[in-house]
Amino acid sequence: MRDNRYTVYPITETTFAIEEKTRISQGLCYLLCGKEKALLIDTGLGFKGLRETVKGLTSLPVIVANTHAHIDHIRGNHFFEEIWFHQKDKGVFALHTDRRYTRKLLGEGMPAPVQVVLGWVAKGLLSVNTSGQYHYFGDEYIFHLGEREVAVVPTPGHTPGSVCFLDRSERLLFSGDTLCEWGVLLHLTKESCSSQVFGESMQRLQSLEADFDTIWPGHHSFPVDKSYIDDYLTCARKIVQGKAQYGITKGRRCAKYNRVLITVPAKEDVNG
Repeated sequence: MRDNRYTVYPITETTFAIEEKTRISQGLCYLLCGKEKALLIDTGLGFKGLRETVKGLTSLPVIVANTHAHIDHIRGNHFFEEIWFHQKDKGVFALHTDRRYTRKLLGEGMPAPVQVVLGWVAKGLLSVNTSGQYHYFGDEYIFHLGEREVAVVPTPGHTPGSVCFLDRSERLLFSGDTLCEWGVLLHLTKESCSSQVFGESMQRLQSLEADFDTIWPGHHSFPVDKSYIDDYLTCARKIVQGKAQYGITKGRRCAKYNRVLITVPAKEDVNG
């Protein structure tokens, strides 16, 4: 039976965006097929329909690669045998597989009664099956899929182990939550890096701009134009320099510049 929470959008003949959408959430996974293996970038909240959707697109062995270890990107990992993420996100993985932590995170900034209701409604989604063969890459790693290579690009900020995946042959960059149209979250005190670190990640992406044409994010509208990199870099620099313009979005303090926003802790050190 088709799961209406998943919709497939072909990017190329061998590359697919898989949108996971419910009444309260939206996220994106990506399937990249080589001649010998397929790479599934992120697994979202992992409803059963994900496995069937992927099987309907390829019969190749599937490797999972997470852009970072947040629950809404890892919860479907257990549907697949081989799973990879950056070694610096092991601590984040431990937090996001702890129901007490994710329940608190879900109700962040909301009144206590609302937190209780949300925790009850989403209690099934707060459990993460951690089975599978987990492996960890560092800042330099390449997935060889058979006449197709996908390189890890370290982009710490949202989490210490956040990465993008670069497919130079197809000129595609997959950014997870490092770069989305709406904004980037750096306010999670137990998880996020400073604005200076995030800005350095944007500089790294700038240096690679000749290698890709479009950016495929973890949430919201897709694809994202690579000119957003410049906006995020400028916004991060303004925070570090103490020149940012701040506002409140969804109850979170954020710096805004042009089309983007960066959420920050209430008292971030402007020196990064």
